Amino acid sequence: MVSSGTWQELVGRGRQAHYRRGAVLLGQGDRAESVIALSEGTVKVTQVTEVGAALTLMLRGPGEVLGEMGVILDRPRSATLVAVSHCRASVIAARVFLECLNQLDLVPAVYRLAVDRMRHTEQLRMDLVSLPPAARIARVVLHLALEVGRPSRDGLSVELGMPREELAAMAAVGRSSAVPLLRRLHEEGVLELNRARLTVRDISRLEEAACDPGLPEREL
Repeated sequence: MVSSGTWQELVGRGRQAHYRRGAVLLGQGDRAESVIALSEGTVKVTQVTEVGAALTLMLRGPGEVLGEMGVILDRPRSATLVAVSHCRASVIAARVFLECLNQLDLVPAVYRLAVDRMRHTEQLRMDLVSLPPAARIARVVLHLALEVGRPSRDGLSVELGMPREELAAMAAVGRSSAVPLLRRLHEEGVLELNRARLTVRDISRLEEAACDPGLPEREL
């Protein structure tokens, strides 16, 4: 988002905080009194709809500024952030962050961040409308891997922190359909999935699966 020097100066304006897995960093509907600069770990962005359904929207990783739009617009939090792994962050008071926008010349970076997030979200939403279930699952996994995946010995690893039901819901696919689709990708050596972590072993084949509108599901 910004240079390492600017990031360190921004982080230094707040108080250091550590969050255990499952801890809530920000709550939907709460007053936006601070911004979180995430230095380590992964968080899950969730939202409760008007009918009371909880949806997982995305994962965010190190180097991300979180909760900034609520502070800038002076509006309640639009989503909840939950730690899916141990997280280390700097909690920056709203007033201090607003001062930093000009002092550290953050306005262009924050604008790009907001536009990029909106573009990625809209693109994923369009994909989920137009693609069949198998490709939707692959597209969501690919999106998560590219957003928060970390290089490991076996590929790109993603701290999920969510059950398969939530992963399926992100792809607008029922769990009964998602499980065999994920199993197939596992058996083909594309990915490895356990309760806490997903590892993409073959990114090229995952990209192919995410773009294939004709992936046959009857063979699952």
